[in-house]
Amino acid sequence: MNEGRCVKCGSCLRACPVLNDPSGTQFPGPRTVGVDAPRFLEKGSVGQNALRCTMCHACEWACPSGMTLTRSMLQLRSELSGDLLPGHRRMVGNVASFGRTVATEFNGWREEGERVLYFPGCIGLGRLTGLTESVSSLLTSLGIAHDISREALCCGSPLLKIGVTELAEDLRRRNAEVFSRYDRIITSCPGCTYQLREVYGVEAEHIIEVLRGSDLRSNLEGRWALQVPCHLKRGLSPWTADDLAAILGKAGVDVVRMPEEDSCCGGGGGMLSGFPETSGSLARGKVEIYRRAGVEGVITACPFCSLNLGREGARVLDIGEAITLKH
Repeated sequence: MNEGRCVKCGSCLRACPVLNDPSGTQFPGPRTVGVDAPRFLEKGSVGQNALRCTMCHACEWACPSGMTLTRSMLQLRSELSGDLLPGHRRMVGNVASFGRTVATEFNGWREEGERVLYFPGCIGLGRLTGLTESVSSLLTSLGIAHDISREALCCGSPLLKIGVTELAEDLRRRNAEVFSRYDRIITSCPGCTYQLREVYGVEAEHIIEVLRGSDLRSNLEGRWALQVPCHLKRGLSPWTADDLAAILGKAGVDVVRMPEEDSCCGGGGGMLSGFPETSGSLARGKVEIYRRAGVEGVITACPFCSLNLGREGARVLDIGEAITLKH
């Protein structure tokens, strides 16, 4: 870790979406949780409020010293003791029972021994099965034969975000055996993509990276805003995030670019299950911005963004639902 490089400038505090939301005042802030607590006595006293972070990486991007604040906060979470929050207990119980953070409702499994695995993630297999079906159909239209394997479990990222490291490592070992059967892994969730690259050492591809250069079209009418996922822009790369807008524009979507399009919706980092009031408040703030812009809806490339913004009344489409292949 590089906590000693902090110059106490406050840039991370100004960038933090939680601290800047009226419901986030209990969060100690990225400097306390990512810099001071790991080194000093605060480690034992920050408690569960240290979990009031969406892991959006905005603090890291704002830091002039280039500190790895998110990594430091993850390490702290793994060392915290105490009971899990109710929502986090449910998530851990689900993983322990059937391998995913939410109940699986998807039933369109494809296990034909193909060399490509489409890995939708827990939300895509549980809460947003239509998203998974749309992306799978799009891959088929692109000529990419693929499996969707029921043996591929949660990537473990949500568990690491709440400090449940042993169960996350067990998932990694089980998934590694499944992944070894495939030459290529394609994801819909940028959080999963980041986890597979950083923790598994697997060069997974997000669906946006697959769609680059494809001849696509869209039947969407009206003006549409973007919700640029945090793990897409600040986890994978800003160029991948720019590709989201470029792909949609090339397909004929009237995309409205707004300064707030890459601010966090509150859906990540265990916030949605652990602190739903804060997660909802962040999402409502974004939905109000989109409402004032007068757009038809929002297009994103993250199941967590789709789920969280949709719960607050926004019309949200995943990129896989917004486009099709030209014929």
